[in-house]
Amino acid sequence: MLFIFCEANSQVKLPYYEGFNYSIDSVLIKPGTNSGFGGWTIPSFQTAGSSPDPYIIASPNWKLPANLPSATGNALEFIGSGDDPIITIPDQDTTGLIYSSFMFRASDFSAVTVNNPVYFYSFAKVASSGTSLNYTSCVYIRKVSDSTFDLGISENNNTTNAVWSSTPLDINADFFIVISYDIDNATSYMWINPVINGTQPSTVLVTNETATSKRTNLTMVRLNLDSNAKTPKSQMDEIRIGKTWASVTQSTTSGVDFDVLSGVKLYPNPVRDNLFISSDDFPAASISIYSVNGQEVLNQKDISNNRVDVSNLSPGNYIVKLFGSGKIVSLKMIKE
Repeated sequence: MLFIFCEANSQVKLPYYEGFNYSIDSVLIKPGTNSGFGGWTIPSFQTAGSSPDPYIIASPNWKLPANLPSATGNALEFIGSGDDPIITIPDQDTTGLIYSSFMFRASDFSAVTVNNPVYFYSFAKVASSGTSLNYTSCVYIRKVSDSTFDLGISENNNTTNAVWSSTPLDINADFFIVISYDIDNATSYMWINPVINGTQPSTVLVTNETATSKRTNLTMVRLNLDSNAKTPKSQMDEIRIGKTWASVTQSTTSGVDFDVLSGVKLYPNPVRDNLFISSDDFPAASISIYSVNGQEVLNQKDISNNRVDVSNLSPGNYIVKLFGSGKIVSLKMIKE
């Protein structure tokens, strides 16, 4: 919804929710840079290309599992090679559990080679060399036929360590995927379309560390776009990251930590026609205003003289989000 790229390499708070609430047809990572929407970025030691992948599409009509919160915003689409975005999370230290979930649909395997697997989603951290990443709980995909595929999970980004779904899955079908990494026991888990009833179900797929040491101090979730021969055209949405099963299967609020600032004021408030923004150290570059039910009702990319015309808004309560210099501020507004 907002064509703004956050230059700061900020981490998100957990639990975290990503509904890709950004402008349709925009690129998640700004071409030629290492930064993008909502805290998504590219590691500083990697080079972002000019690829249009991954990019934002209108939200599909996802067939969500019963009891899963409704989808919001838009969605992400990718195919073949492209940038490999990361979202940075707090250091997970040397013990405990980390979970993530997302909606996924593979829609076109025409360019993909049969039985040529690749991972597209994982937990990760910067390797000791400082110039590469270590991965765990890698979600793999491989083509079975033009209309079917397998999903698997591996302890690392090594195909031979992947454990696969027992039966082929259909393209253009919607899948709710949950993964987890148990740091203490060096074990990865994956559930495909689990029942959502508040209780963690029996594991569908499990893989234990055998080829690599346990992954401690995980600091990110990463998307991997490999090549036309491996990565099918796919859609992804509703990413959640947390430390419990409930946190990735129930409603969570977005926790992007961009050093949210105090001292930012809106006036007059209540407002009739012109809303003014006051701040000593926050240069607001863009504004988005939402109704109480989450619908965006105003989007302005340039704020001239710290003034925004809200005369066309209906009377009521609103949430105002201000963006600038890699920071975000949310405030309440009353329209008379």
